[in-house]
Amino acid sequence: MTEKKRKTRTAKTAPQKTPTSSKLKPGKKAVSAEINSPKAHIIDIRDEKTLGTLGPQLNRLLNAQSGLAAMLFINPVLAMKEAGVKLSQPVVHHILSRLRHRPTLRERREELETRLKERLCEPPRPNNSAWLSRTLFEKLQLQALDIGDLTPGYTSPHDPVAEKRLQALRPKRTHRYSHLPSRPRRTGRVRLQELPPSVRRMDLNANVPELKPAKRTPKRLSLEDLYFYKDSNPVARDLLELAIIQRRGLRLHSRYSYRQIKEGKRSNVFRRWFRKVTLPEPEIKE
Repeated sequence: MTEKKRKTRTAKTAPQKTPTSSKLKPGKKAVSAEINSPKAHIIDIRDEKTLGTLGPQLNRLLNAQSGLAAMLFINPVLAMKEAGVKLSQPVVHHILSRLRHRPTLRERREELETRLKERLCEPPRPNNSAWLSRTLFEKLQLQALDIGDLTPGYTSPHDPVAEKRLQALRPKRTHRYSHLPSRPRRTGRVRLQELPPSVRRMDLNANVPELKPAKRTPKRLSLEDLYFYKDSNPVARDLLELAIIQRRGLRLHSRYSYRQIKEGKRSNVFRRWFRKVTLPEPEIKE
């Protein structure tokens, strides 16, 4: 008889399970995605001091999201809110006022806004034609004027002193080529349509002619028509000056316009030429 070989029993090791991704419920997936997204790291800015202190952290947050920093040109407040920055209303007013005007115009604008708000008991909206009509003819009880085809007075787009000095430096006309006529022959006519002057160049110091009362009160009042009421009431003059200052400021788009530009449904020169903006970050010392 042949001896049967004894087989040594070996402990069977449990098969190693390959790591599989745990299935999350739809609600848990949304929570996990929200935690990993940059918006979860919210920066709460409640005053101007916090805005200056958290500047480097804010720059890093915007640089982490490609293309979002370029939307700062469209509306910086909406771009920062989209990045996950929580801004208080005073900080929003501070950012927008700082960007729109230089210091001298900003001080004058705030002075006019404060004075008009005390007089009218509401924030002034001089660039709203319907609001202007209600304010002048209902609150201030001004008589509507028959303006007709009159146009406001405008200042020169150039400095008169500098323009006179440059005209004096202009070389005199000479007849250099004798074989050519001194006056060119007319070969055709070119008509150029003159652009209307800008509201920003309205002359507040020019005299306004006396006008007859209008037969009916307009429901809307443009800034060109408001110009002829500037000497009738100090509030009307302040409204016109505030409207001119607001027109001189940097234009910031509304929430609807911001969304249209970001989605590519509306063209904008900043969005066309600036696809990505990198903000400066402080160097980390080792």
